[in-house]
Amino acid sequence: MIHEFAVEPAAIDNWKDFRFVFDHVGVEHGRLISRFPRKWPSMVIEAIELNPKTRDVERLRIVERLRSSDTKIARMNRSYDPEMSWLLNVQVQQKKNPFRAVVGRSNEIDADNFLNISELDDTHPLWKISHDAVVPRKAWDLACCARLLMQISRKIIIIDPNFDPVHERFLETFSHLITFALDHHKPERLELHAEYGFFKEQKRENDWKSDCLNNLSPTIPEGFSIEVFQWEAKFLGDKPHARYILTEFGGIRYDYGLDKGEGQTTDVSLIGPDAYKQRWQDYQLETSAYHLHDHFSVTGSKKI
Repeated sequence: MIHEFAVEPAAIDNWKDFRFVFDHVGVEHGRLISRFPRKWPSMVIEAIELNPKTRDVERLRIVERLRSSDTKIARMNRSYDPEMSWLLNVQVQQKKNPFRAVVGRSNEIDADNFLNISELDDTHPLWKISHDAVVPRKAWDLACCARLLMQISRKIIIIDPNFDPVHERFLETFSHLITFALDHHKPERLELHAEYGFFKEQKRENDWKSDCLNNLSPTIPEGFSIEVFQWEAKFLGDKPHARYILTEFGGIRYDYGLDKGEGQTTDVSLIGPDAYKQRWQDYQLETSAYHLHDHFSVTGSKKI
């Protein structure tokens, strides 16, 4: 659903090719440029400076867009040998953990998934990405839709109004998501948001908070904790309903839910920028669309 592309710096050393690539990357498009290596933006600028055909005004435009490209470039902590060229490093990575595709201009790239920048368009099967999918309601499949997003993000909000920590069908998907979130780094924010319902609460054997503290802890590694929020609708206001995974990069919506269901499917889709902005604000304390019923931390006990 969201894929990582390696882009040769020299392939976008002009405004036309740079704009095409950058206009079509971001979580909402299902494509992210790999920050490979960490200094990849600087390598693009160096390539631009070496291209005598690129006008000064175009150079300035490219530099400006690179400075505001945090949600378009993903860092996956791939190894990179500075003693080798970018092309050779790409070929090493292709054997270890292949990119969705390698976008470049050089004929020296030996890869089945090579996309020549001069032939790149929306119809190429390696570049074409579906913005929605019908996914089996299996914990692994549900979590994998957001795998790359969880791995690259530092601010992660998991939203499922019906989340119930006494049921394994919720906990299994949640456990996979937490594992992905901690694959490469420790997020600054990792939150679970659910809905409070008075009548639902009266039917519980234990209160929802106690069940979270007892049942979520074994899914979270030791030394780490998550923040849990319970919301209820304001008078004449929206009711928490849709299920999302939102991060600083963008978001994914799950139609049926994040819990698994035997023999069932759910629609999963990428969120456009306007809807993402609104839903992100809905679950921030300062701009929330709902009334905060409870907020607490769960500390992990899972040994790894």
